[in-house]
Amino acid sequence: MMNLKKAASRFQFRFSKDNKGEFRNFKPNSEDVEALNCIFTEINKRDENTIAKNNLFAKLLVYQYTQNIRHYGTTVLSDLNFALKDIHKILSYDLESIYKGFYNDLHNNQLNKLVHNGSANDKIDKKVAEIRKGEMQIESFLLAKYGGVENYIEHLESGKITDEEQRNVIKSLDQNKKTFTFDFITDKLNELVTESFYKFNKK
Repeated sequence: MMNLKKAASRFQFRFSKDNKGEFRNFKPNSEDVEALNCIFTEINKRDENTIAKNNLFAKLLVYQYTQNIRHYGTTVLSDLNFALKDIHKILSYDLESIYKGFYNDLHNNQLNKLVHNGSANDKIDKKVAEIRKGEMQIESFLLAKYGGVENYIEHLESGKITDEEQRNVIKSLDQNKKTFTFDFITDKLNELVTESFYKFNKK
């Protein structure tokens, strides 16, 4: 009975060179067909076993793959490898690098909040300045709603982030760095991965 080892040995012989150093000419026979079918059967078994043993990984990979083809607007099979490159790049990283990326983004969100607050205040200041200079006209319904230009300006300025609120964000950032250290985040992510694995890895 043909098995994978015998099938590989047969084709190794079939495609070997003769005494003159040239590849042999041969006419395929039933044993060659049997050997080829054996190889295809083993490949199919390998694929089925891989999916069965890594069901969670398969779901996450295909989901992200779907997001990528939506992002890149992939419409033909020849473009699929391009959409897959991002995933392969992520999978090539060691786990610690992925964890560090999560850790950095977690803390950077606080910094982004500071930048956003400052930008929001600048936009309000610019709008108020344009109104006072007569460069921006206020809709009549807004004037009626707030009772005039100054009241509308007061309404706009009430939406600004105060210095105290900004200091609280900075204080929160400092506190988060002390509390959510990389070791702390690593432990929490390990717990999350383990809990999710046993919750959804149903055999």
